[in-house]
Amino acid sequence: MNSREIILKALYEIEENGGYFNRVLSDSLYGAAPSDRGFVTEIMYGIAKNKLALDHIIMQFSSVKLKKMTPWVKNILRLGIYQMYYMDKVPHSAACNESVKLSKKYAHAAAGRFINGVLRNVSRNIDNITFPEKEDLSQYLSVKYSFPLWLTDKLLSQYSSDEVEAFMAESNKPHPVNLRVNRLKTTAPELIEILKNEGIESSLSPLSRDCLTVSGKINIDNSKAYRDGLYSLQNISSYMAVKTLSPQKGEFIMDICASPGGKSCATAELMENQGEILSFDIHPHKINLIENSAKRLGIDIITASVNDGCNELPQYINKADRVILDAPCSGIGVIHKKPDIKWTRLEEDIDELSQIQKKLIKTASGYVKPGGILLYCTCTILKEENDCVIDCFLEENKEFSAVSRQQILTGIHGESGFYICKMKRN
Repeated sequence: MNSREIILKALYEIEENGGYFNRVLSDSLYGAAPSDRGFVTEIMYGIAKNKLALDHIIMQFSSVKLKKMTPWVKNILRLGIYQMYYMDKVPHSAACNESVKLSKKYAHAAAGRFINGVLRNVSRNIDNITFPEKEDLSQYLSVKYSFPLWLTDKLLSQYSSDEVEAFMAESNKPHPVNLRVNRLKTTAPELIEILKNEGIESSLSPLSRDCLTVSGKINIDNSKAYRDGLYSLQNISSYMAVKTLSPQKGEFIMDICASPGGKSCATAELMENQGEILSFDIHPHKINLIENSAKRLGIDIITASVNDGCNELPQYINKADRVILDAPCSGIGVIHKKPDIKWTRLEEDIDELSQIQKKLIKTASGYVKPGGILLYCTCTILKEENDCVIDCFLEENKEFSAVSRQQILTGIHGESGFYICKMKRN
């Protein structure tokens, strides 16, 4: 299969069979020629991030409603229009001709003629494509940045229009890769030079002396420094949460929703591998992820085991110096790397998630000893999952008080949307 056919089949798998975007993309890249993998990745992310805008363009040039089109026809049109409207390096003629070729294999003859007509009409009128006016702000933002209307309305009810638009724009852009330096084995200046010898350009993050920002792409499978445990991939927002926790050498710390182990391992590194960390996750197969990461990094103070975070473990009540609760959430803050969240997350999910988060924080708080710290964090920006959960918890648990709260919306240094709240048990 050529690259466009690989993309088309992947889009069908995601939309019709419920395939996870990143997993389908990964599988698709194995079937693509090495020279085509960048093209496949760019278009798959681009269509996932701009699907609503692409459908809006289709409807400007089609007499057939979207719901009347087969998934194959719809995705061939999205594929062709994305190349013409969002990419500079693909000639319009190539985008049209290759789409028509796909239609011969995945659509009947009449649909092929329809696809050809729509795409050539789009090509002729590419400068005349219109979007909703700003007067209808919600509709304008929803279509321009391809966010579902329910989510757009919710964000506008919680943040200013400028904040919402900035967040949406950042969510549609690729973010730079951040690395966490393993201070047990190296330093940031040393790692910069080591990576340079591997052909990887990086620089010190302005937000932390323990993190590097990579210029361009990085393949950890080809990195000896990664295999040797000199660094880990971790978003800077996630690492900022661990820094906020401020773990100390010799402490007993619990991470009750730990997979894949990034925060547990970062905590152990800050503790100079001295103390004890218990890391739990509800999924048995994810325990290996935590254990393998710790082993690669030279960490031996982490014990990982299976446990539902809502299930209280009596033997640890009032025992922990610090507890990390990286709560399961809607993931709205990481749409930039998981664009399918826009289309798989439903409005009714939010209340259900907030109820789970309230159960988890109640259980987690029981492990904190007097004078200890409870850290609550999520990779979402919705207040129902963040401030509302904390306000409810603090109202019902007067022995805890908030030390700090931080809501990260966007950032120029690769930050994801993230919420961090540090609380102390008085």
